[in-house]
Amino acid sequence: MTPNGQQKRNDILKAALELFAEHGFHNAPMAQLAKRANVAVGSIYRYFKDKDELIHELYSEVDVTLQKALVRAAEPSISTQQQFVHLMTDLIHYLQDHPYEFKFLEQYYNSPFGVEIKRDKLLLSGSSGRQSAFGQFIAGTAKESIKPMSAQVLYALVIGPVTFLLRDAISGLVELDEPRIKELADGCWNAIKR
Repeated sequence: MTPNGQQKRNDILKAALELFAEHGFHNAPMAQLAKRANVAVGSIYRYFKDKDELIHELYSEVDVTLQKALVRAAEPSISTQQQFVHLMTDLIHYLQDHPYEFKFLEQYYNSPFGVEIKRDKLLLSGSSGRQSAFGQFIAGTAKESIKPMSAQVLYALVIGPVTFLLRDAISGLVELDEPRIKELADGCWNAIKR
């Protein structure tokens, strides 16, 4: 792909992220997307077969960026609890600093587009080989420090409160400052620790 072609593709993905976060998948027509990306509608179809492929490609890019943001070298000298708090703090900071990505991921995982990926990756029950940073954490050395619960319940006890407070923070209803982020991470740890 030419540099100009890559830039157009990136512009389309950026515009799609914004529109989907603001209006949802179904209320973001391709014409509106093209206008926001400053390209012709036909140009979108040079890069993406259809809207579904665009949504899946956007998810892949958002997920790769998020997972890279959560990669923090696990120091053998820190406790499992400290590793967990680092992971949760990094997750909250990333999603708070990237509200479009947060809103997009929420829609994606809770729609027919992402339900299988959510099952495979986040709930650890599939065979896609793609695991979230949290999934890797609970399946790794932390396994001995965590209550023997199903992955679904562990996920709900950890990601549920984070999602709830992030929604409120992005809406301006609550401020997620450092003390509150630490309190949230500690509370999630207390819910799952042995």
